[in-house]
Amino acid sequence: MKIIASLIIFFTATFAAGAKEIRVLAFSQVEPGIYHHLSNLDGIALIEELGLKRGWKVDVTHNVGSFNDQRLSMYDVVAFINSTGDILNEEQQASFEKYIRNGGGYFGTHSAADTEHDWEFYGKMVGGYFKSHPERSDLLGSTHLENNNHPALAHLKETVPAVEEWYDYTANVRGKPGFTVLMTVDENTYEGGISGDDHPITWVNEFEGGRAFYTGLGHFFQKDHPFLSELLIGGVEWAAGE
Repeated sequence: MKIIASLIIFFTATFAAGAKEIRVLAFSQVEPGIYHHLSNLDGIALIEELGLKRGWKVDVTHNVGSFNDQRLSMYDVVAFINSTGDILNEEQQASFEKYIRNGGGYFGTHSAADTEHDWEFYGKMVGGYFKSHPERSDLLGSTHLENNNHPALAHLKETVPAVEEWYDYTANVRGKPGFTVLMTVDENTYEGGISGDDHPITWVNEFEGGRAFYTGLGHFFQKDHPFLSELLIGGVEWAAGE
């Protein structure tokens, strides 16, 4: 029995030592003078909490100066947590493009799709910009999972109706090269949607050597959300290449 116990301890320690520590840069910035989601800090806090549970190394920045070659190269994933508007200059954009082309991961929530409308690279990576949302931001809607075997859904087997500000987008990513739709929202379950019967709300994109995960969820980052944490875990770890 002692031999078996020793082997268990040995292999457990070996696995832990060999496991890759995912490094995440959690970033939230809003262009001055435009709408600022009050849940930004809640989203950052959730990523930090999930990082503690999953063994990620999470650093937080609200400084666009972090977008330089040296700093970005330290991370597996850069998480845009409800970023909004025009926030990066051309030099910072160039560093992020280099980061993605070198195999980096992008992770965006909710208004990350309302970010950098004039940056062509970013628009192609995310796939569609924010277009509109219903007048009410607290509508109960039902989502449906697709591609259940996709690694980004490894921790999420089903969904239940959730309260959200349901975004419509300038483009439907379904069928675009590199994109995989993971989740749609059923417009028949809430009022004000304009995307029709096929309304993707979460997707991934293998893009120019890197990986991009986006979800339209995250307007509130409410602590009692029924499945958001599981979705975010899968999204971060897929974007990191795990």
